Amino acid sequence: MKKKIIALTILAGLSFQACEDIVEVEPKTSLATDTALSTLGSYRAVLTSAYDRIQGFTYWGRDMALLGDALADNIYTETSQAGGRYTGANRNTRNSHFASTGTTNVWQVGYGTINDLNTVIATIDNLTVPASDEAGKAQVKAQALALRAMVYFDLARIYGYEPNNIPTSGTGANFNKSVVLRLTPTSTPQDAALEERATVTEVYTQIETDLKAAIPVLDVAASSGARYKMNKGAAYALLGKLYLYWEKWADAEEQLKLALANTNATLAPNIVTAFNTIPNPESLFELNFVQSTEVAGVTGVNESIFTYTQPNGRNAPLSGTANVSTYGGQTPSAELLALFGLTPDLSNKDAVQDIRKNWFYRSVSSTSGTVQYTWSNKYNAANGAYTDNIKIIRYADVLLMLAEAHTMQGETGDAITLLTTLKTARNSQAVVPTGQTELFQYIQEERRRELFFEGHRWFDLKRWGEGITKPAATAVGIIAPTDYRILAPIPVTEVTLNPALPQNPGY
Repeated sequence: MKKKIIALTILAGLSFQACEDIVEVEPKTSLATDTALSTLGSYRAVLTSAYDRIQGFTYWGRDMALLGDALADNIYTETSQAGGRYTGANRNTRNSHFASTGTTNVWQVGYGTINDLNTVIATIDNLTVPASDEAGKAQVKAQALALRAMVYFDLARIYGYEPNNIPTSGTGANFNKSVVLRLTPTSTPQDAALEERATVTEVYTQIETDLKAAIPVLDVAASSGARYKMNKGAAYALLGKLYLYWEKWADAEEQLKLALANTNATLAPNIVTAFNTIPNPESLFELNFVQSTEVAGVTGVNESIFTYTQPNGRNAPLSGTANVSTYGGQTPSAELLALFGLTPDLSNKDAVQDIRKNWFYRSVSSTSGTVQYTWSNKYNAANGAYTDNIKIIRYADVLLMLAEAHTMQGETGDAITLLTTLKTARNSQAVVPTGQTELFQYIQEERRRELFFEGHRWFDLKRWGEGITKPAATAVGIIAPTDYRILAPIPVTEVTLNPALPQNPGY
């Protein structure tokens, strides 16, 4: 990934990766941060390292965007096309979600990222810079705080329940443990104290604290390129999302309105075309991938989000590259297509006016002979072979979250206005209802139509506590909200290492 912590900062960064998992670090690689981090540029390099980790394929570079749909009901994995990718996850088999094993699972990537950010947050105030650099120094710390909040929110959603959604029955009854709160940097193995998991509310409170500290300092993204880093509008949106998960509806409303007021993102005239635009005009925060340095060669073939969602050898990347090899087994489920009024074979596609229907197409692959499958073209290598940007926070998502906050407070008129705005932008023929219960159901379905393959579905179903009705083709049935698989397991190596770290119930 990009600039991979250079020069002296690399030496410090080698030891920063020791978080929950204590690793062997030779003394020569342990460099005191006050030696390595002596300039604003070196702090920016550590911040770059954190952004790079977030782009990893087992984090936002692929799994956070796709795996939640495979674990839920938006993806059906065509096993003959997938090369083993997500086949267990799509059937919700034990230990199959969010890379619970291996060296690059999201727990370890997340804590490596947090440790980079902790280093910045804990030490940058001691850095003396010219007056002309004070604003830049403040921005680095604010971005680190906002990113730490984002990573902790992701980990909390994967490994723990929400504050008001802890089950009272089943294997997870009254289980209020979330993740470990590490707020100071670990630079040597000796620093990595074994700590207990914080409660769900403690973690949510820390995320809130970090965002409230960051927001007043963060810049508004005044240019397209500024959306590639954490900014004021994105941080407001993340805080609003936190409150939505916390069921603090009025607070969520306030922050989501501020998010819309502090961004130059807007609804796109054609969202399908917008996904081919870099950055997406709807992005409040988007991860930018450079093909030549991040998704080149074998890496792209094996790991990219394009690889997982496009047919093998029968795709047409926007980059102009010839049809390329993939393991494209992640296809839109028949149930997702039905929300657009589409049949699985798309034979009635022209009868549906919703612009978003144009994401779907039929094609054979080089391994399927004459058998056609339905594919999604959300990720079509707009940045180069195998390379697509990831939209972490998007304008339409903020509108839908705000509509949900209004609905939950009985402010149905405000919700209808927002939903009608989105419906018009998408040329949707769906009818926006007027009753509170019906509005909430409409929002649930509209989030699915709008945000499929973007990292939301599993977490939405989990926070709503409604369980998961798996695609019929998986033959899995219904996963109840009390099912232990609603939470991902803590990696076994972490539990073995730390007796104070209880495994999630059922694992």
